[in-house]
Amino acid sequence: MQPTVVFKGIKKYFYGTNALDWDKTDVMEVYPGEIHGLVGENGAGKSTLVQILMGIYTRTAGEIYLENNLFVPKNALDAEKHGVSIIMQQTNILSNLTVAENIFIGRDYEFKNKAGLILWKKQNQSASEVLTKLGFNDIKPNELLYTLNFEKSKQVEIARALCINPKVLIVDETSAAVSRELVEKLYNILLEQKNKGVAIIYISHFIDEIYKFCDKTTVLRDGKLIKTMRVAETTPDIIISNMVGRKITKSSYRDDNSIDKIGGPIIEVRGLSKDNKFKDITFTVNKGEIVGIGGIGGCGSEELGMALFGKIKTDKGEVIYKGKKIYINSPVKALKIGIGYIPKDRDRNGLILKFDVKENISSANIKNLHKRGFILFQKEIRLAEEAIKKFRIKTPNIFTQLLNLSGGNRQKVAIAKWVANSSEFLIVNSPTRGVDVGAKYEIYKILEILKKEGKAILLISDELPELIGMSDRIFTMKQGEITGWFDRKQHFSEEDFMKIMA
Repeated sequence: MQPTVVFKGIKKYFYGTNALDWDKTDVMEVYPGEIHGLVGENGAGKSTLVQILMGIYTRTAGEIYLENNLFVPKNALDAEKHGVSIIMQQTNILSNLTVAENIFIGRDYEFKNKAGLILWKKQNQSASEVLTKLGFNDIKPNELLYTLNFEKSKQVEIARALCINPKVLIVDETSAAVSRELVEKLYNILLEQKNKGVAIIYISHFIDEIYKFCDKTTVLRDGKLIKTMRVAETTPDIIISNMVGRKITKSSYRDDNSIDKIGGPIIEVRGLSKDNKFKDITFTVNKGEIVGIGGIGGCGSEELGMALFGKIKTDKGEVIYKGKKIYINSPVKALKIGIGYIPKDRDRNGLILKFDVKENISSANIKNLHKRGFILFQKEIRLAEEAIKKFRIKTPNIFTQLLNLSGGNRQKVAIAKWVANSSEFLIVNSPTRGVDVGAKYEIYKILEILKKEGKAILLISDELPELIGMSDRIFTMKQGEITGWFDRKQHFSEEDFMKIMA
């Protein structure tokens, strides 16, 4: 059998940075009906490689063959015309267009009449058929993208990638960005594509997912091709050690069960409710404590976190913060009283990618960085340098644009800005989404340090090992209500959680 796509000796340089620097003899082959995992830490070159295949980047050196022919796509639309499509980690859609228009971007000619006018009814009908076939029945073709939440936007992107009947399908970190329910749908969709003979390149930071789901996996490290392995002939630990060049195990979670240093309440939530998002939520987070929330997509945990930061107004209930009843009616109010919020989609809602590291870290701390209306630049620089050192943020300097940092280092900046603000209560939503194995456990260590410093942390996560490994107490939510509580000293499993979450 001939491979569908072959990469040979790929190199890509960005302004003096070797994003990909393969040897001339390095080869990666992906075959029809194969799910080929692509793994590596952030900055290893995974996304760069597949974006070269999509025509988004032009390679510096090397060759790509598609069905035995040299392949040099001009752009992403050209790649799609040749049967190569991608589902990207971050949403890759146009928010001012409708669902149908996004699904058929670059294919308007299929719906034009003789006068050159688009037959909107026909386009909407075709979009509806695609969505229905994939099981995305609750999305309407004429809805504008900006009215959809992150998960539904991702479903539209999946529909777009599959509607061209691809020969090669690239999935870049999609499972890290969506709910467990959509992940299961995605698995089934990919298995159907595999059975049709599609060559699938699957990028993921979840090594257990690679191990269970993929036929082969190729490891990249620091822009180099390290090794290609048949998954059945290896182990998760071997894959990880090839990725990071060092041993990382589950012991990287917290290993203490002590609650001796947990202090008094920082925030008390009593009977908080919002429409049909969540109902009668009551809990307390103490000084030096991590309280986790577990639940499948749509359980209400994300909306609860947003409400506690003032991004959503609640209908009833009360919040007691540091002994005083408060009404958090805006993020500005939350910021002023010492509440920090790290959102699930850090790039869109938590950071300003065009700004540099220094500016992002100081963005939540302006009140302490100005005098008579002027920014104290030396103090701002000192604050950024201290944060970089404390959180081990890998960046050339404090003036580097955030868009040039890896996902893991962006997430560290997202946390650092609230610590610099001296926030005493941190709402942390999916802190390790889209980051590599090494950065993931560095972030866990950061959370542990913040806990020891006395911060009260509300940890919202879809990853049960993360919740179990990091939290002092965990409550589960289903359809907007609390369904159970777990204590760190108890012996419980992921199965115990799933019984009351699903």
